Amino acid sequence: MKLVSKILLFFISLVIILSIIRTYSGVQIIENTVIHQLEKRLSSDLNLLTFAIDRELYHIEKHLILTSGRDKFRNAVKNLNIPILQEILSDALQKEDLDVVRLTHSEGRTILTWQNRFVQKSINISKVEKNLITKGFTMVKMGVQEFPALFVSIPLKDSGSIYGHFTGFTILNHNNDFLNSINEILAKQSAEPVYISIFNEGAQLFSTLLSETELKENKLSDAIQHILYSEKRQYAGRNHMAGAHYIVTYRPVQDYNGNYTWAYGIAIQENILTRFKNKLLLAFIGISVFATGAVIAIALLVTRGIHPSLDKIVNTCREIEAGNFQSSINTEDIKIKEFKMIAASMNKMAESIAEREEIITKNLDAIQTINTELQEKSATIKSERQKFLVLLETMEDGLITVDSKGAITYFNRAAELITGIDRHMAIGRHCHRFFPNLNVHTITHAIVRELKVDEPLLSLHIKMYISPYTSGTSENGLILLFRDISKEKKVEEFKADFISSIAHDIKSLLVPVAGFLNRILQGKYGSFEEPLREKLTNIQDNTSKIYQLVENYLNISKIESGRLELALVPSDIFEIINAIVHLYGPRVKLLVSRKLPPVLVDPLYIERVLINLIMNALKFSKDDSTVFVNASQEGSMVVVSVKDEGIGIPPEEIQYIFEKYRRGSFGKSEGGSGLGLFIVKSIVKAHGGDIWIESIVGKGSTFYFSLPIVKGET
Repeated sequence: MKLVSKILLFFISLVIILSIIRTYSGVQIIENTVIHQLEKRLSSDLNLLTFAIDRELYHIEKHLILTSGRDKFRNAVKNLNIPILQEILSDALQKEDLDVVRLTHSEGRTILTWQNRFVQKSINISKVEKNLITKGFTMVKMGVQEFPALFVSIPLKDSGSIYGHFTGFTILNHNNDFLNSINEILAKQSAEPVYISIFNEGAQLFSTLLSETELKENKLSDAIQHILYSEKRQYAGRNHMAGAHYIVTYRPVQDYNGNYTWAYGIAIQENILTRFKNKLLLAFIGISVFATGAVIAIALLVTRGIHPSLDKIVNTCREIEAGNFQSSINTEDIKIKEFKMIAASMNKMAESIAEREEIITKNLDAIQTINTELQEKSATIKSERQKFLVLLETMEDGLITVDSKGAITYFNRAAELITGIDRHMAIGRHCHRFFPNLNVHTITHAIVRELKVDEPLLSLHIKMYISPYTSGTSENGLILLFRDISKEKKVEEFKADFISSIAHDIKSLLVPVAGFLNRILQGKYGSFEEPLREKLTNIQDNTSKIYQLVENYLNISKIESGRLELALVPSDIFEIINAIVHLYGPRVKLLVSRKLPPVLVDPLYIERVLINLIMNALKFSKDDSTVFVNASQEGSMVVVSVKDEGIGIPPEEIQYIFEKYRRGSFGKSEGGSGLGLFIVKSIVKAHGGDIWIESIVGKGSTFYFSLPIVKGET
């Protein structure tokens, strides 16, 4: 054989060997990258599974708490009424995806175990009761076979003491809708099958991959168990199950005693990676064979230009192998036609690989971003929920929430302190039991109520802010925010009694003074000069004003203490108004029709209202102006108006005109206590009517008040 042929044969063999080495190296790099990405994806799927398990436990806990809070359930447990308990527990199994529920006494003796229609065999369940809410994984024995199960156990309390436990179980087997739905979600996210497994002390108890008979043959290796149970951390790597290799990730879980004996995880077949690797290897081998054939053909036909062309191709291949998929071969520098075609093909292959790498990188970045956002949002939601609960539990005002049926769903610490009622005794019961004067079914908007509760369980005076709420779901109800105002009410009653006592004493002293002055002015004690008469007249006027002021304070005292007693009788409003108008002469004109229906009023108090309004109108009007009094029927009310042509009231003053001790900063500087209009409004309100005002500055004001017509007269 010629030296040239030997060199050519050696070169061809070397090219083939290098192609194989590069092919194998490239496949190994891609394989390691794909394995790493698969492990990251499985870790994300495991987080989704963990979230789903926590959510399932939360729903079981919520349903058990709501069921146990019902009076019917509590009475049935205390009275051991088995038929009623069976009815309630059957309803609990239907509404929530529970397989078994159990009731036990506080000493651990079972009261009742109830199964759904899918469980046909006898049940044996280990006891997991504690003094606090307990949840997690446990073992349930059906017949002769054991299954893993999710459970939530809550203590049943009454007046702070535990008298039993209420536990719900969801058996994790191939019939479990919860696991099947999670498996379907994971399968939709990936083109490859994903399998869920559950372990206890290294033994595989459930798998969507294996049948129940194959589970006993699979056990975690000692190395994996050490990582999960001893080091208490997540495991990600390979595992052998059912005669095949899988890429897996497992997470340890504490049992209800705080020991790490449970684990669950996600698995995907490793042969998917093998098939991909084999296809990739065949593709690289095909490319290598094609390139080698091209080299042989070119070497036989062309003796010049081979080495430079091959160097360019080899250098580019090395760059691609190093991960630089943007590199390309300048086909203009290659003189051999065949090599130029190979270079062009390799350029296209590199572009295709670069495009796919960019797509894969973007997808991986997007997945990582989504996972990061989910973790951040979950942490934020958890933190905000904790802050919100701390705020509700540390606030000084009592807070209660009730559902649409009136049952209490939340009872904070301040509510316990104010009412002296244990929240465990209140939650689940109708709020009417504790607040009998409050009808929650008639409240459609935010209101403020003062309630006096005088019951065997509760005796206090509270101010309550009530507001409806509607959540994002179909749930709705009421929020009751309240505080104890018993002390304030006692202070107000004391103040009202004190003012009333003082006013009565002053009145008793003024009566003889007024009588004595009147007799002096009538000349019963002899005649006197005119200057002295003027002074005595001023004293008499001031005495009258003091008497009127005391009368106002007495009325205020009665109004504020709720002791304003009205002698309501059917009355002719025309006669009442006509009698008052004639007291003031020609400056006050009557426009009232005689054909008005009778009104249900206390005539003395309505006369006081009219006198007060007419005196105000005269006081703030010119001496030559006229005051008009009118009345008309409007629906079931008679509306009385007092109109003047005085100075009017500025708009900014109108909203304060009916407040106590409020005197306008407008017009004349007139005397007065600032109580008249407040008393007028209080009297009208006490009759079931309303009062309002219309005014234009410089043109006058009109006061309106309404009174109810006697029923049957409209």
